[in-house]
Amino acid sequence: MVIGLMTLVIAILVIVAMWKIFKKAGEPGWKAIIPIYNNYILFKIVWDTKFFWISLGLGLLSSIITLLPIIGWLSYLISIATFVIEIMVLNKLSKSFGHGTGFTIGLLFLPYIFFMILGFGS
Repeated sequence: MVIGLMTLVIAILVIVAMWKIFKKAGEPGWKAIIPIYNNYILFKIVWDTKFFWISLGLGLLSSIITLLPIIGWLSYLISIATFVIEIMVLNKLSKSFGHGTGFTIGLLFLPYIFFMILGFGS
């Protein structure tokens, strides 16, 4: 019960933080609460939407290739490429708010805390 309540509170705080991040970037805050579309907007804010489509396509391709036993190993390579793109997006987000590489590492390993810092910070 307590863990569920804490999870709900953290989820609400992260949603509000993402809303504020979008507002700071000049996008309507409601775009932060729509799954997949919020990632598209995040790519639009910090980089280019074509990389969103590449990342999405690689994720789908990785899921399909996993089902094929002969070339299933290729799925791991595609997953690594997708992960690298996500790190680059987090780095660009960090830099667009005036932070450095250390903040990017924080966004990668402790995203809930660091998204709240971006959203509620100055």
